[in-house]
Amino acid sequence: MAAAAASAPQQLSDEELFSQLRRYGLSPGPVTESTRPVYLKKLKKLRALRVNHSNHTASNHTYLKSTYAQPQLAEPEEALLQQFKREEVSPTGGFSAHYLSMFLLTAACLFFLLLGLTYLGMRGTGVAEDGGLGIKNPFDETFGKIHGNEENLMITLYKLHDRLAQLAGDHECGSSSQRTLSVQEAAAYLKELGPEYEDVFDTSLQWILENGKDVGIRCVGGESDEELTNITDVQFLQSTRPQMSFWCRFRRAFVTVTHRLLLLCLGVVIVCVVLRYMKYRWTKEEEETRQMYDMVVKIIDVLRSHNEACQENKDLQPYMPIPHVRDSLIQPHDRRKMKKVWDRAVDFLAANESRVRTETRRIGGADFLVWRWIQPSASCDKILVIPSKVWQGQAFHLDRRNSPPNSLTPCLKIRNMFDPVMEIGDHWHLAIQEAILEKCSDNDGIVHIAVDKSSREGCVYVKCLSPEYAGKAFKALHGSWFDGKLVTVKYLRLDRYHHRFPQALTCNTPLKPSNKHMNSMSHLRLRTGLVNSQGGS
Repeated sequence: MAAAAASAPQQLSDEELFSQLRRYGLSPGPVTESTRPVYLKKLKKLRALRVNHSNHTASNHTYLKSTYAQPQLAEPEEALLQQFKREEVSPTGGFSAHYLSMFLLTAACLFFLLLGLTYLGMRGTGVAEDGGLGIKNPFDETFGKIHGNEENLMITLYKLHDRLAQLAGDHECGSSSQRTLSVQEAAAYLKELGPEYEDVFDTSLQWILENGKDVGIRCVGGESDEELTNITDVQFLQSTRPQMSFWCRFRRAFVTVTHRLLLLCLGVVIVCVVLRYMKYRWTKEEEETRQMYDMVVKIIDVLRSHNEACQENKDLQPYMPIPHVRDSLIQPHDRRKMKKVWDRAVDFLAANESRVRTETRRIGGADFLVWRWIQPSASCDKILVIPSKVWQGQAFHLDRRNSPPNSLTPCLKIRNMFDPVMEIGDHWHLAIQEAILEKCSDNDGIVHIAVDKSSREGCVYVKCLSPEYAGKAFKALHGSWFDGKLVTVKYLRLDRYHHRFPQALTCNTPLKPSNKHMNSMSHLRLRTGLVNSQGGS
């Protein structure tokens, strides 16, 4: 049986070999005569690693096993988690109620704003209660005494004010094109009222000029900004307080306020569009960064595989043209869309990858930029190893203020365990699971772990055999530093956990870390050893 299993990969066709490697989560390049022995050796080791891993983790590690065996199929718990996440984040009732309340509040604010501005506009264009002159006694001491015509002078001023205010109001409301009266037209108007008013017209103009106050009548000369001192220079009279009807004042105020509100709404729309565009750009930049890191991993894998093939076949050139690597990793219909990602990956390798050297070689009569893998292959590079994260100690001590005294549920929700944008590869979530098991190595009650790969909060869900085991896991994880992030834990109801992960109903066998070396605790143990050695010295 062992011999048959060992010889089985040799009988695979190129297409079957490529498919098998893809099922194990690898991204191989084209299968050629030079790369086929390397890929067969990798496939054989991956099968052996899968068998050992399944024997070690027993039945409850089936979700880890299925990740290696069939990464192209969606895991049931991941699909359920995504469905539950959509239902939790944006339920229809909560969405409509929230935005309805915000709409009503905004409408109320705009209504009162419109009402206030309309009131201010109507008040500002109204006529003064004293008739428009704005003074209590038109005969002050600065003008002196007028013998016999005091009453006619006062009535003349009021008559002129009313006529000019009405004329200016008609002009503002659009029913008349004339806003001012010439001195001759004003004298003719007073003559029609009576000869006694015409006699004091010059005296009225002299009083307006010498009074120096805004009485609602303005004397205008040949130029509008000319300062007048003599009545002979006065050519026109105009009102500074137009008298308009209620409907005209309301219409003007409404148009003014509506215009300002439209400008305000336009400004808000512009700000919203800019914010949405910035959010779109940030999201696109994060996605391009993630694709760039994935592309870097694939390029390194291709170069490493080619280097191993060159060691077995000395006839192969120890370098690969950069365009050929691109064409083997990106399909023709995706090359234009992935051009920016590819260029960023090339720049990243040139600036940050010391194992890849860029050279210029003449191939087929043309100069090409090529990549050469300059690091000798080690045995550890040939084995699929789950990347390891590091625990970095406790941020604070747990007490009654930040830790519940008793647990009522066996399920936990752990935050800040990872950043989905910065994770690289297809199996990074296995490192998160291993780190939790290593941190809780003295806890034999953890029976199920699920990593929400798309969670921006870095959420991991854990189920234990009983609330007591969940309490021990809570104390071991809450408030710890992991990979530079502060981990927080809260309890989750059992029914909600089973709703997300139905397969957890039958999980009752404690999980153990598959790595016996406790890699995630190495830095913590190293730091503790240094502290102890310093204390001993």
